Amino acid sequence: MPDPANLARATAPLRPYAGRPPLPDNGLRLLPLDSFTWGGPTGPARSSRSRTRGDHCLIRVTAGVVRIILPGGAVDHGPDSVVFIPAGTAFAAEPQPGVAGQVLLMPRDLGERLDLPLPQRIVAGSEPAGSATGAVLSTDLHALAQRLDDPAGVATGLRLGLIAGSLQRMVSPTHSPPRLVAEPPSPRGGDNRPLVAAYIELAGRELGRGRTLADLAEALGVSAAALDSACRCHRGCSALALLYELRIERAAAQLRCTARSLGDIAIELGFSGTAHLIRCFITATGRTPENYRQLMQQSRHAVG
Repeated sequence: MPDPANLARATAPLRPYAGRPPLPDNGLRLLPLDSFTWGGPTGPARSSRSRTRGDHCLIRVTAGVVRIILPGGAVDHGPDSVVFIPAGTAFAAEPQPGVAGQVLLMPRDLGERLDLPLPQRIVAGSEPAGSATGAVLSTDLHALAQRLDDPAGVATGLRLGLIAGSLQRMVSPTHSPPRLVAEPPSPRGGDNRPLVAAYIELAGRELGRGRTLADLAEALGVSAAALDSACRCHRGCSALALLYELRIERAAAQLRCTARSLGDIAIELGFSGTAHLIRCFITATGRTPENYRQLMQQSRHAVG
């Protein structure tokens, strides 16, 4: 008589999979506001002196007050305030007792590679808790906190793009939209970099034609294992994951720039159907495709 399926028994320990290299750091940092103090002490009152930062700084206050000191003077920002300070700006930050919120620090180069760029000047405003901007920022900061080790890939690029869109609705500077997603991290050893670039180019042309990973590898003259190893080394993810990132990036571009139906987009990009596209897009961005399309259209109208 066979043992019951739920019979407790000793099992061999699972050995962690060690084939995937550590994901590269994209440089994003999310800090609690009460621990973010910037500036040097000066004068008898020991108030803070403005200092320049090399990264972009987004401050969201959920409770209490943070004092931001600029060369022109000091301003206290209370609950539901949003303050964006671009890289290269001299300022000081003094969290007051009881303050709560988040500070997102973004490398200058990462901020320049978004579809909707970050503002080039200081943005400060108060957004009621139920407002669209406040809700979007709260959602996206929370999502970024869950994936700060994402290798500056599609998910991070979309999240930062949505945050930039929220800020652009608060101000309308003249700008030229750059790319959606940050460039891949620097490769370690350049032998296989042309292979990965050729794979991305070929996969982009063959989306929607039912090509398997083995088909693409064969067309490139390598084994599927060699292609996967090169992608893990140079992009921090498998060849299959990179293919899905490419599909999501193309889908996001279609949603931003066209009014095509989800069914047409899914067929063109090789998804098994509309439901498959929606599931993958929600996994990557936390939003449905139609919600992403609406947010991007609102952002473009705000800066148009």
